[in-house]
Amino acid sequence: MRINNLNKFGDKKRNKSILNGFTSTLMITNLAIYSHISSANDLLSGTELKDSPLSLSLTTTASMTVGNEIQQLVINQYGIHNKATVNQQANSGNSIAINQEGTDNLANLIQAGYGNTINLHQQGESNNAEVIQDGDANIANIIQQGEQTFIVHQIGNEMVVNITQY
Repeated sequence: MRINNLNKFGDKKRNKSILNGFTSTLMITNLAIYSHISSANDLLSGTELKDSPLSLSLTTTASMTVGNEIQQLVINQYGIHNKATVNQQANSGNSIAINQEGTDNLANLIQAGYGNTINLHQQGESNNAEVIQDGDANIANIIQQGEQTFIVHQIGNEMVVNITQY
């Protein structure tokens, strides 16, 4: 009602300023409400993600120096229902890089020993990889694309496995 009265008196600049301020306040209020509803802390609640046309992207990188050795872990996940479980022995210079794109991909990786490397790329749906490295200087390079399973236990030293499945 007040805006209409301002128009009658010819104060168009003031009317426009009030209207812009009101619109900005309304937009900020909507963003604040939306941000509250979709807070990043919601992912920490432990509830399972529901199927949705939206996807979720997570990238985690951790480099840790223990003693004189650097442990490295990089996990990139794009999609939903992807899971990576990693167990690295401390103070042993191991390295893991995981890239999962798609849905329902599973990785279970264990490194015990010194200087082991795992490079895992899973794309598509329902891939499953399990790698256990128990020894020194073992390397596993795995690429899987769609409903593939690969399990390897490298028990010993200086073993190299290169697998590509489609």
